[in-house]
Amino acid sequence: MNEEKDIENALHAYGERIRFKQRLQMMQASIDMDAMRQDADLYNSPAEASGQIRKLWHTYRTTLAVAASAAIITTFGSIFLYRSYLQGHKQQEQQYSLLSKEIQAVKTSQRRLLNDFNGRGRGLGINPAQVAGSGFLLTSDGYFITNNHIIREADSVYVQSGKGEVYKARIVYADQAHDLAVLQLCDDSAFRTLPPVPYSFDAKSSDLGERVYTLGYPREEIVYGEGYLSSGTGYRGDSTAYQVAISVNPGNSGGPLLDEKGNVIGIISGKQTTSEGVSFAVKTNYLFEALNSIPPDSLKGQPLRLNRKSTLASLPRKQQIKRMQDYVYQVKVFKHKE
Repeated sequence: MNEEKDIENALHAYGERIRFKQRLQMMQASIDMDAMRQDADLYNSPAEASGQIRKLWHTYRTTLAVAASAAIITTFGSIFLYRSYLQGHKQQEQQYSLLSKEIQAVKTSQRRLLNDFNGRGRGLGINPAQVAGSGFLLTSDGYFITNNHIIREADSVYVQSGKGEVYKARIVYADQAHDLAVLQLCDDSAFRTLPPVPYSFDAKSSDLGERVYTLGYPREEIVYGEGYLSSGTGYRGDSTAYQVAISVNPGNSGGPLLDEKGNVIGIISGKQTTSEGVSFAVKTNYLFEALNSIPPDSLKGQPLRLNRKSTLASLPRKQQIKRMQDYVYQVKVFKHKE
């Protein structure tokens, strides 16, 4: 409607300009220029010329005043119309920007409503999980890894993304010896396959002093931590784990441990309570062992193939984190209360 009104105003102003131009042409046609030149030629002296000028002014001053007024009105009318157009265009841009923000708010609201419709968001709010940790996708189609101690004796397991999307998870395989658990999100019809995971899984041993980082959910939002590999063995010389100098908290368990090139070299499993900033991570080669031990019927005949080439290698750390966030989830577990 605003655009149609602007066009109507522009056409109206254009019509006024045409009418002013026609009036000017009529005024010009009414002036006998030949007669004025002949009258001017009759007077050769300055006094006679001055008198004739005064006579001409008295004769045509009304016509000249109208013509000047028409020119002024036309000029300022055009300026006003142009400024009105610019102001209207600017307001439309502001309205579009606001509309864009409102659309994003509506999309977020719709996601929350869908979660509540399935009873998930509402259930998690009314009955908070008894155990919470972290985990991340092994494959983009919904296979997922976390710690076994997080999901042990669980009645139900849910995962929640950083965007608030909640999915029910099926426990595919539990490796108690190495504290690993493989889950399946794709068993939930609400889950949609993501683009290929950007990180790779590196089974070879990493070197002492190597810079590493992790992402996890020690609280309701994702948290980044960085440090270095401080030992090739875990707690009390456990050869299946690394010791890392990263400060972690309850909720970080199950999160990925990555090197600077975006290779997953371990899965965070715990911390040493007697030493500040000392944590442990299960080595990735034991993840491969766990995957090879999964019964074929648990995978429904589809073997898991992990990504072996990281697309994060050439990216700065901030970009690596942005690419990874959609693949790291909070794990929420419900257990029967005695």
